[in-house]
Amino acid sequence: MLPRLLTLCLALVSFSGMTTTNTLSIIPELSNGFVQNYNPFRTDKLATTRDFIFEPLMVFEDDMVHYRLAESYALSSDLKGITLNLREGIRWSDGTPFSADDVTFSLSLLKNEPELDYNSLGKWIERVEKRGKNEVYVSLTHPNAQIALQLQEAIIVPAHQWRDIKDKRFYLNASPIGTGPFTHIKAFSSNNIVQCRNPYYWQQDELNVDCIRYPQVRSNDELISRLSNGEFDWASAFIPDIERNYASYSPDYRYDYKPSTIVSLLFNFDHPDPETRKVIQDVRFRRAVSMSLARELLIDVAVFGQGEIAAFASGLEPRFKDWITPSSAEQHLYYIRFHPKAAARLLDEMGLEDKDGDGFRDLPSGAPLTLRLISPSGWSDFVSAANISAEMLSAAGIHVVSQAVSFGNYTDLISSGRYDMGITNYFSGPTPYRYLDSAFNSQYQTPNDARFSQHGYRDESIDKLLDDYLLTSDKNAQKEIINQLHLRISKQQITIPLYYKFETVEFTTSRFKGWRMLKDGSPNVPPIWYTERARLIQLLALEPIDDF
Repeated sequence: MLPRLLTLCLALVSFSGMTTTNTLSIIPELSNGFVQNYNPFRTDKLATTRDFIFEPLMVFEDDMVHYRLAESYALSSDLKGITLNLREGIRWSDGTPFSADDVTFSLSLLKNEPELDYNSLGKWIERVEKRGKNEVYVSLTHPNAQIALQLQEAIIVPAHQWRDIKDKRFYLNASPIGTGPFTHIKAFSSNNIVQCRNPYYWQQDELNVDCIRYPQVRSNDELISRLSNGEFDWASAFIPDIERNYASYSPDYRYDYKPSTIVSLLFNFDHPDPETRKVIQDVRFRRAVSMSLARELLIDVAVFGQGEIAAFASGLEPRFKDWITPSSAEQHLYYIRFHPKAAARLLDEMGLEDKDGDGFRDLPSGAPLTLRLISPSGWSDFVSAANISAEMLSAAGIHVVSQAVSFGNYTDLISSGRYDMGITNYFSGPTPYRYLDSAFNSQYQTPNDARFSQHGYRDESIDKLLDDYLLTSDKNAQKEIINQLHLRISKQQITIPLYYKFETVEFTTSRFKGWRMLKDGSPNVPPIWYTERARLIQLLALEPIDDF
């Protein structure tokens, strides 16, 4: 009996050591508490649902395609269809073989049940056909040269489970079945999640991490504190003076950052008050607001210098400068620079004067003009930027009150059009299209869509140009369309670009190796945020350090 007991104890010790060493601690999203919601069709799903439970068909990263459930694809010559060739030998985490039936079922869901389609993929799908055991053909409603890129966001679920679920949108999927690497929910509470290895994962030999741990972190300040104590292996946090407040604590504390998406102010063009709405809809007002902001000072004070001033009036990232002609880039640059006297002249022209002597400009009727600028509480960089922007605008005579609200309330207020002004970041992508489409396509201005285009500005010409971009795979033609989009958006100053947010990634080298590096030895680690598909590729490259 004693030898058996000793063997069991040794096994438990060994298992305990393995899970400690091979458990990767990550923060893919801030949270006020967890609900066991692994429904990939819900916007409030847990941040470890995508990629780690439901693996994508493919992952696009710069000019590279990482094939996952699919092993190749082919566009039809008329761009009205795409053939997906699926990988053989994949199983769902319950042991059921993955097949073309699952892909056909999942893509058809987006067309047939649009309430599940938060990525607006269903509008492109005319029909989905299974063509052999491992081949699926998707017929498109309109030509789309970028459909493969968009399909990386498609959720592929097991047909044998989801076919019988009636109210899919309200289903929590607490015990998920997926093809991803971490489908076993080993531990779950309102403040800590541990997801462990899928026993049927198709890349078992490539996966050297046994579990991922996702503890609750409520705010950026809390995340910074716990990062500095070495608790997390991988996170993406804004840390003021990151060298002093993080990297200096240990040679194992590493970080990577580069200018990424634009942070902008947006207005509610559908403001409920008619007189305020008329002011917001006047481009002179938006230009005056933009020219009242000293962006260099805003970056220095609000984000401790960790940002780059907006280079394009449309908000395009500087890495896409080759897509815009020099003359187009310069044409509206004046309006996103600090010109307080010119801003005051525009406001005077509009009849926005201080009629009661309180230091703030009033509406032409004499009623006060007060705008509330909302930001998501816990996002310390956004809250600081909103506060500084409000102070600068108030100094220019535009009464702006900054208010931080919970992230859920923030997104709800913007999506439902119950706000005056907001501060937001935007998606990035391998081309300028993703940003421009998500920020300015009027089709996304519905209560069910994300916050990014909920300014309410509608322009049929912009929508048409965005559609035209998808009709060609010719790079020069695409650049011409992007150039036209840039000019039209800049001319109207639809949003107010402030600065490019540094996309910061923190990681530790004390427990895991395999973090991606460039040839010069500098880090090239993608963010762990739930929006980043490349996080799966990085995770598969990690290995525990043996002597930890």
